[in-house]
Amino acid sequence: MTTWTWFRHRSTASPPLGGDTAAVLRSSPVLLLAGPPADVMVNRLLRTWNPRAQVGGGADGTLGSCAIADGVRWVGPFRLGAVGAAEAGLPLGWSTAYAAQAERRRMRVPDGLAAAEVRERYPDGIPVGAEAVAWSLVTGLARRLDGAARLPAGDRRPRNAGSVVAQRPELRQNTYCVYGNQALPWSVLCSLLALSLPGLDLNGALADNDYCLDRTDTFEVRVEPFREGDFLPYALRPRATEGWPCTVYRFRCLSRATRTGAAHADLQLRGAPHADLQLRADVQLRAAALELADVVGGALLDGEGFPVITELARQRR
Repeated sequence: MTTWTWFRHRSTASPPLGGDTAAVLRSSPVLLLAGPPADVMVNRLLRTWNPRAQVGGGADGTLGSCAIADGVRWVGPFRLGAVGAAEAGLPLGWSTAYAAQAERRRMRVPDGLAAAEVRERYPDGIPVGAEAVAWSLVTGLARRLDGAARLPAGDRRPRNAGSVVAQRPELRQNTYCVYGNQALPWSVLCSLLALSLPGLDLNGALADNDYCLDRTDTFEVRVEPFREGDFLPYALRPRATEGWPCTVYRFRCLSRATRTGAAHADLQLRGAPHADLQLRADVQLRAAALELADVVGGALLDGEGFPVITELARQRR
């Protein structure tokens, strides 16, 4: 069993950014938060993401670091002012930063239908390996804490703070993953989701446990076997056994689903604001994933590896 250890360092409530600190923030995926310090909430979320991590410190503004995942070290909090942000090559307007240190590894964006959109999000390549885990973690935290995530550039050239793009996660990018036992047949899954995601139909199958359901330009449910060597989210590792999970059901919105009201006739959203489309689509998708998890006795996580806990689930505890 891996032991995760937290190291604490003496620091002021607003530690100055020295050369080493600025280098850490420049070269790592970074979580950016505005407003009052949210250190207690950050620690709580880190523990849900990896229950085995010995997360501590930070709650009183203490600067610290811990091995939060294999190859990923969590460092922070850093209090930012205009000078500190400029030193670290970060955009202005954020009061606190955390870094997820990992070896930088990138993959070129492959050609395909969504290549242009992916290249816009990852102009310096898609992070892979430990850096992908670090990026997923900071993105998930930014989503929950109304913050932003900054992925460092793929080169070593200095960049001005004003030229660095910090991404605020969009609802349309949400993915919900149900981990369970043997896959349901596609016809059974269609029937099960008929009320929550009407209009789903088979859009290709490689095997009985490897297929895709979708509704054109709206929602997609990919069903795949969980194979040996696949990445298992840290939140599931205390529960995982040999042979479980067997299957992953991935729910996501297709790109046009939150860009046109025509795809949401069943929601009566024609002409609705863009943000409202995103919210309604996300609520519908999450409800469908929750329904499936409840029926198959599976575990529901989001695409960044955080457990999705509803008020109903809290009441059952």
